[in-house]
Amino acid sequence: MLERFIRGLARAKWAILLAWLAIAAVSVLALPDLASIVRQTEQKFVPADSESVVAKNLLTRINPESTTKSSAILVYSREGGMTGQDRAWLKAKAAEIAALSGKDGFKSVQSAYETPELASKFRSKDGTTEMLIVGFAGTDNDAVTQDAVDHLNERIKDAPAGSKVELTGSAPIGKDFQQSSSDGLQKTELLTVALVLVILLIVFRSPVAPFIPLITIGISLVITRGLVAAATHWGMPVSSFTESFLIAVMFGAGTDYCILLIQRFREELSRDGDKVEALVRTVRTVGKTVAFSASTVFVAFFLIGFAQFGLYQSAVGVSIGVAVTLVAGLTLTPALLMLFGQATFWPSKVAGGQGHGDSKLWGAMAALAARRPVAIVLVTVILLAPLTLLYHNKRSFDDLAEISPSLGSVQGFHQVERSFGSGEVFPLSIALTSSVSMRTPEALAAMESASASVAKLSGVKEVRSAVRPLGAQLADLTVSDQLTKTSEALRQLKDGVNRVADGLRDAETSVSGGQGDVDKLAGGLRTMAGKTKDAQAGLDQIHDGMKQSSKGADALAGGLKQSAVVSSSMGTDLTALLKSHPELKDDPSMRQLLGKQQGLADGLKQLQGGADRLSSSFAQLNPGIAQVASGLGQLSSGQTEAADGAVKLRGGLKALTGGLSAGAQGLVDVSTGLAQVQDATKAIGDSQIPGWNLPQAALDSPEMQQSLDYYIAKDGKTAKFDVVLAVNPYSPEAQDTVGQVRDALRHSLAGSALKDANVYVSGTSAQITELKAISKSDFLRTGGFVLIGIFIVLMIMLRSLLAPLYLLLSLVFNFLVTMGIVEFIFVKLLGKEGLSWSASFFIFLIIVALGVDYSIFLMARFKEEYRPGGIRQAMTKAMSTTGGVIVSAAVIMGGTFAALMMSGVNTLLQIGAGIVIGLILYAFVFMGLVVPALANLFGEANWFRGKRGNTARRQE
Repeated sequence: MLERFIRGLARAKWAILLAWLAIAAVSVLALPDLASIVRQTEQKFVPADSESVVAKNLLTRINPESTTKSSAILVYSREGGMTGQDRAWLKAKAAEIAALSGKDGFKSVQSAYETPELASKFRSKDGTTEMLIVGFAGTDNDAVTQDAVDHLNERIKDAPAGSKVELTGSAPIGKDFQQSSSDGLQKTELLTVALVLVILLIVFRSPVAPFIPLITIGISLVITRGLVAAATHWGMPVSSFTESFLIAVMFGAGTDYCILLIQRFREELSRDGDKVEALVRTVRTVGKTVAFSASTVFVAFFLIGFAQFGLYQSAVGVSIGVAVTLVAGLTLTPALLMLFGQATFWPSKVAGGQGHGDSKLWGAMAALAARRPVAIVLVTVILLAPLTLLYHNKRSFDDLAEISPSLGSVQGFHQVERSFGSGEVFPLSIALTSSVSMRTPEALAAMESASASVAKLSGVKEVRSAVRPLGAQLADLTVSDQLTKTSEALRQLKDGVNRVADGLRDAETSVSGGQGDVDKLAGGLRTMAGKTKDAQAGLDQIHDGMKQSSKGADALAGGLKQSAVVSSSMGTDLTALLKSHPELKDDPSMRQLLGKQQGLADGLKQLQGGADRLSSSFAQLNPGIAQVASGLGQLSSGQTEAADGAVKLRGGLKALTGGLSAGAQGLVDVSTGLAQVQDATKAIGDSQIPGWNLPQAALDSPEMQQSLDYYIAKDGKTAKFDVVLAVNPYSPEAQDTVGQVRDALRHSLAGSALKDANVYVSGTSAQITELKAISKSDFLRTGGFVLIGIFIVLMIMLRSLLAPLYLLLSLVFNFLVTMGIVEFIFVKLLGKEGLSWSASFFIFLIIVALGVDYSIFLMARFKEEYRPGGIRQAMTKAMSTTGGVIVSAAVIMGGTFAALMMSGVNTLLQIGAGIVIGLILYAFVFMGLVVPALANLFGEANWFRGKRGNTARRQE
């Protein structure tokens, strides 16, 4: 049946070629464009249920109308300081961008001109740099956002001469990354085709043969791109790596399969010159090898689809490419071989040849592996094992390191870093949720305490929240500041009381003087009845003194009432303070303060009572004086009554003098008490005790309400904290700080009014911590799946349990050696912080999935040549005939991945270098020595009992 199928392929060669060309044309015309889909795809692939994504969604509740999904920072700088012309240009540009809000993807702009109170946040202290923050309605990779970034770039080209303007932030950095990847992909495609063509020319020494794999793979790649793009509509993830890996794997593996087919076709064609029979024999023998080889690659990339991490999953599209390449390799390649026939190898002649001929070098290595298998394994392990110790899995998550430092987004980032600190570009945004409203004094006090706890962390520059809108504590709302102001108010009250006391002493002196005059008057009335006019004059003088005393008493009463009001207010404030901060109840200074305040209130009550009695005395005294004056008018009616009135007047004055003296002494006592209260209050204020108090009047102020609306949702159940880091957001220190911030917030809120609140952290640094954990666990999990899948394929093909085990162990060991070398080159020699965080996964995947192909090439030919008891002979023949193919395949595969090193993307550079090192090392060291040594070492134990191997080599 297989033979009939192959002969059918030979007869329908033109139909097969036309069918593949038609499918490729339909794919281009009818299926989506993969490149455009990749450009609009988020590259981080953080799971939807991750903390950072949940935080982002929660933060949109605060102010949905003004929430942006991505942003750009316009960085304007001039060496030596900005000029008036610079600021005028920036102000006009801010207004111009603000007018775009709601159009073409633009949503908002923040600047020193839009919000003057925040000018210090947008202007550097040295006066050389200023920022505008532009918000976009779409995510970084949305087409409308990328167009908006382009639009913004056009609008800043008219900046004043001598200045420097760059765009940085999430959207420009994302756009530059995508553009770099796209440009790199184009270079990779051209370099890959050129390298494959050159290598094939060298391998086949024919200008015709290279076009068979190039046509096969080129058509397969066109079709695969359309199929992968269409699969995205059913949830298949893609990334910038998808296209790069499609090109490298399909050209690398596909060319290897074609070389195997062409080499075997040449070998079979040399026997009788019948191209149809040669094709039948070729497909019947190495066709299975190609199928099994492609199956391992397909299984490896297909199992990537079970990864939890989207970026890893994005490589699953390669499995589609491998499947298409396999079908093309077993249909289109045979059809092309039939079309070209012996012309495939022109100008060489096939007659009498045996493919590429037996390799003497590989034959010698086979002989060595047969004679000294144990020594080869031990020496290889001893020499290579130390290289694995160079691998410490140091990973870098710096997106900026992925692209050229000459790009504007990178230069803009570093300008912000120099002038403001890198944390300003990518701050942490923290969502706080609660089942009750957080727009209360108690909740805001808890937020202030939490903000203070986070601000103390070494990796934090400042914390911005509803209670710290400018990133600093509001001093007017601190307990210490409020106590200091209370102390000043007490000082002013004490001074007022002292002035009243002085007035009372003056009044006492006046009254005492009046009492002496009355005594003289009484004596005069008894002894000098005739001196009426003198007595009348004395009474007039007394009457004036009483008026002055009455005024002093009124002033005293007013002062005492004011003092009582102030004392009552102070008591209310202290009560509110204790209610907000119950921990102050046990403070000795506070207890002393409360006691003195209560004493002051009681003293003022007594003093006010004395003042009331004093006022009553004046009210009684004034009619008496009037009566005396009237009596003087009626002096002729009787001096005796006048004398009695004078005696009564003397008694009243005596009582008044006593009252004034007591009042003055009471005020002296009040003044002393106020001085003690002031001293105690000032001491507490100066001690900077912790605490925060938000009076209702401050809460209702327009400024506070504006801050609440920006940081807390209308229902009060969602709040935001912005944490500006003091370290680079991509650095390991930033990743450590994320956990510290989360812990500090939860610990601070645990004992407050928000003890049941939930904390969710988002931002670049937070995403990196999630990527670090997710990618590591997924590497182990998915890597295990890949190894198991390849083991099953090898077990079915080789019909052995032992051989697949040592083949996979050799691949894993080769991977560890490769990573040690790669990390040493990039980290130790080139000074990188670490390898790109995804490089190790993809190097592992490709080395294992493609490196196992060489094992299949060798072991398949080995089984074909194997006879029981003839392991050495079979391995020698397999190595001498396939060694050249393995070398050619490794060189071609390494060449296709070497093209990635020219892409301009750091991750692809490292992946390309790792795969080139790994595949060359595996092809020459492991396939040339270790695997043959292990096969000879285990002997017949390689195979299931009673199995004679695969189909015997066809006898001539």
